[in-house]
Amino acid sequence: MEVFRQTVWMTVVGMSMTFAALGLLILVMIVLTRWTGGRAEAMAHREEPSGAIPIDRELEEAEQAAAVAVAIALAQAARRIHPAHAWHSALPGEDVNAWQAYARGQQLELRNTHQALRW
Repeated sequence: MEVFRQTVWMTVVGMSMTFAALGLLILVMIVLTRWTGGRAEAMAHREEPSGAIPIDRELEEAEQAAAVAVAIALAQAARRIHPAHAWHSALPGEDVNAWQAYARGQQLELRNTHQALRW
């Protein structure tokens, strides 16, 4: 019976110390948040330095549109140079051979299987 009491006592002391440490940690976090919150508001209300470039939303949107246009142009150029979906090397006027037709049929079958397995 003495061992049981010691076990329960150690459990109670250990758990109370754990929760006290957690409470202290939360208290410190709250204090630090409130202490530094005033500084963040003061920093937000300060004027921009005279040498800083002002933020212009229209300029930012134009830059983003230009980046998208460049990415699309690069993707189209890469596709023209090295086409990903060129499944045969026959010239446009030539007929595909049996091997190329079989390979294309396998690709289409895999695509249909993949589409059927999607949810």
